[in-house]
Amino acid sequence: MGKRSITDDEIALIKAMLKRGMANKEIQFFFNRPERSVNSGRISNIKSGMYSDSAAIEPAGDDVLDGFLQNFSEPTIAASISIPASGVVVKHDGPCSEATLRALFEMDAEDNWRFRYGESDRHECKEDFSFKHTGKWLRAVAALANHNGGYIIFGVKDKTVVNGVLSHDSYKVMGLKGNHFENADPADFTKFIRATFDPTPRVESRLLDLGTVKIGVLYVHQHQSRPVVAQKGDGEQVREGDIFYRYPGQSARIKYSDLRAILDERDRQAREQILPMVERLLSAGPKGVMVADLSEGVLTDEKRSIVIGEDLLERIQFIREGEFDEIEGGTTLRLVGDVQAVDETGNVVRKGFVTPADLIGDFLAGESPYDPKDYIRCVVQIGGGAWLPLHYYAKKAGLDRKALAEFIADIPAPPMRKQTYTERALGHSSAYKKAAGEPAKLLKMMEMAMPEPANSQQAVDIARALAGLENKSKIALSDALEMLSQCWTIISEKRPRWLTFVRKAVSRVDEVYFGDL
Repeated sequence: MGKRSITDDEIALIKAMLKRGMANKEIQFFFNRPERSVNSGRISNIKSGMYSDSAAIEPAGDDVLDGFLQNFSEPTIAASISIPASGVVVKHDGPCSEATLRALFEMDAEDNWRFRYGESDRHECKEDFSFKHTGKWLRAVAALANHNGGYIIFGVKDKTVVNGVLSHDSYKVMGLKGNHFENADPADFTKFIRATFDPTPRVESRLLDLGTVKIGVLYVHQHQSRPVVAQKGDGEQVREGDIFYRYPGQSARIKYSDLRAILDERDRQAREQILPMVERLLSAGPKGVMVADLSEGVLTDEKRSIVIGEDLLERIQFIREGEFDEIEGGTTLRLVGDVQAVDETGNVVRKGFVTPADLIGDFLAGESPYDPKDYIRCVVQIGGGAWLPLHYYAKKAGLDRKALAEFIADIPAPPMRKQTYTERALGHSSAYKKAAGEPAKLLKMMEMAMPEPANSQQAVDIARALAGLENKSKIALSDALEMLSQCWTIISEKRPRWLTFVRKAVSRVDEVYFGDL
């Protein structure tokens, strides 16, 4: 029997969770460790009995599972070891364990908690936390992911120098002022990080209670596919295309020498990974080998191809980096990229995450390579109330106005935001604004010829004209999308703050041509 990293008790608990109908991703949360990853495929294999001897292990009883869940979620579960007696060795189990985090702080002579390490190339301090000004901590997330990983500590006084002397308040624990961090779900952090950076840094969050104050902690893992790059801006802190790096005491835009070192290391790792495959290819010969293109989801030898079907795609087990298969002596396969499926119509169905850029870009291109419902989720969860297309993706998903509103109601998001998009889904709120002045003239002209914007102001006027559409009139959808694409490109380069006019025009075209008006 091959070696396995998951214990009998853990398998019993996983089976009990599956029996209760918990999703694989929910179960992963309880068993992932920094030194051992438990992926979705592993849980599926436990469910089917294909994981080692898991078929012979019975699910844990309800009382055992209830006790496990209760103790796991209890915030003071490790309180008994947080201040160990003299001579007692405390096991620091992971970067966000209670013991590990408490070791970052010390009590001074005045009985004040202090962050003992100060700001370094692995630690950044923030006095408070908010989802309204995400750029301040998103910058640090990317910087740590591009370096060696590390901690962002919220609720700690930053370094202060007065008259050239380090202030006594530097690195003093002040505690979180509000409950934004405490009430946040781990998925909330991932949502903002995923929408801003590509590839997505992996973070762990933890609230630490130091008696009279509470500290928020984000632990950022070093990304194995560095560099992490900003795919969209977030105010002055983060600009599109930024690459941040953690230097002692600051998260700054990366220097060329450090970027060169990251790229050289990535190339070295790529060569090490591909050489064994090349050796096997040479050994087997071209007639007996097909190459898997993971970006297209196709196996090919240039003469014939095998397309990965949707049903097969669901059963593919991904083996994460640093994780070995369970067959003694077996080789390890590392898959990099998203495997894509082809549906019965021949269209590619991506497996991944929709970003705000996809919402606009794919609408203007008349595409929907992701699951259409993922676009709707992205609108509601990340849109923040902005004008974004809804009805186009609803039609792709087979949802009418009522079904769209019901779907929005089930999306985990702030109630006010869901209300905003529900009203738009039902037609109670519209992007329509009557065109006047130059936009009104352009709207009339569009029925005969399509204007081409030459500058930002003309692009805004065209967007305002399209926001004044009352019906499909004589303007072809393809022409409207082409004009909006030109407007988006020009304004993105010259006046990105004016993109709101294009978003509203996009939403109006979405309402008119796909909202059954």
